[in-house]
Amino acid sequence: MAGRRWTAAIIGLFCGPLAAADRLPRLHALTDEWSVSGLSSGGYMASQIAVAHSRAVRGVGVFAGGPYYCVGRDPRRAEGECMKGSPDPAASRRDAERLAALKRIDPVDNLKQTRSWVLAGAADQVVAEPVVHATSRFFASYNADGAAYAVQPGLGHGLPTSGFGTACGLSAPPFLNKCGVASVEAMLAHLLPSGVPLASATGRLLTFDQDEFVPLVRRMWGTSSLDTVGYVYVPEQCAGRRCRVHVALHGCRQGTSQVGDTFARHAGYNAWAAAHGLIVLYSQARPSEPSWFAWWQPFNPRGCWDWWGYTGTDYATKSAVQVATIAAMVARLGESR
Repeated sequence: MAGRRWTAAIIGLFCGPLAAADRLPRLHALTDEWSVSGLSSGGYMASQIAVAHSRAVRGVGVFAGGPYYCVGRDPRRAEGECMKGSPDPAASRRDAERLAALKRIDPVDNLKQTRSWVLAGAADQVVAEPVVHATSRFFASYNADGAAYAVQPGLGHGLPTSGFGTACGLSAPPFLNKCGVASVEAMLAHLLPSGVPLASATGRLLTFDQDEFVPLVRRMWGTSSLDTVGYVYVPEQCAGRRCRVHVALHGCRQGTSQVGDTFARHAGYNAWAAAHGLIVLYSQARPSEPSWFAWWQPFNPRGCWDWWGYTGTDYATKSAVQVATIAAMVARLGESR
């Protein structure tokens, strides 16, 4: 697997992508204030992006994810305290304030304007409820009035949907669980209070080339664990008006290389986005693993977002390759046509 990725990276570097995708379009979107959400590793990453870019991010949604910088520089905490334990949100706050003082992230005072929506599964055996609750407590410590927290009865490790996916209590691909609740719509309504939705609204799910946003050296050596292709959902009404942007991040074993476009099509974002004029960016991570001929590859066999440092010790800051790449994608959406 690593060898094929390496070969594709070299060919793509000098000859262009093996299967060329379109460039991410310039849509003149409203990117001074955007929002982000995610499931599992995508939830941890959503917290990192919201804190690192708090000047611009005004809303964060977390499904089954832990608090900011929970692991710190000790990756051994990832599968212990930060997934099964009860991490201290005050420690995350101290780390955020320290990194802000070092100008590695935006000033934490911005978080006083950040709305948060956090959900745990009552039957989740992967990420324990106290871990998820710590995430809510972290954001609520800055903006209690804008914080919402809930535990979904019977939910395993997955994103609850109204009618798509596996049984509600399972923890299995595609990690979209039929629980009879439109959780994503509830989250977006909390993060992005808006007016009357547009009836019978539609949009298009487009693929785009992610490689152009990855720094050259990272792209050449394949060390970002970002896939070559991402998705963006563009509501029809955004052709004639400036729309807001939301970043939706899949979880482990849920990226395009593992489940195709299932998350982008069925997680529940698009219908709400079409009706409310919201562009949804679905950036994609991929599995990567060292081998004897590509020993430098990050150890990320399940295609998770980096919340424990496999791409570098700066993984939770603005300079982190995944954080910076997603921010660059949002910036492209904000450019004029």
